[in-house]
Amino acid sequence: MDRSYRIKMENRLNSNTLTVEYVISCIAKYESKINELAYKEKQYRNCFYCNNYKLDLDKMISYRQPFIDFLMKDCHMTLDDIKDSLSKVKEKNIPTKNMCDQIRDIILYGNYLIE
Repeated sequence: MDRSYRIKMENRLNSNTLTVEYVISCIAKYESKINELAYKEKQYRNCFYCNNYKLDLDKMISYRQPFIDFLMKDCHMTLDDIKDSLSKVKEKNIPTKNMCDQIRDIILYGNYLIE
């Protein structure tokens, strides 16, 4: 993650201010992992002992869900808008797992400002 971007993000998060860009960046962090797990789950769907892919996929989707709910309800975005925005995310702007956890907690507690 770019240092100046990270510092700017931390300052806004300390005041519980969220932007669409930050939330989409969090979704982008896990999008490739979700796609990979979905592919493996489909590939090994009929295999009895390979059910771990389904469990991991469900965990990742449930982790990502508050981000999508925030964008759809509070920012009035459609799934197509979210997908388009995901394709435009720069690799250097993807936050760390701790930042994503912090943003997710802010969303879940509902104590935030939208900028």
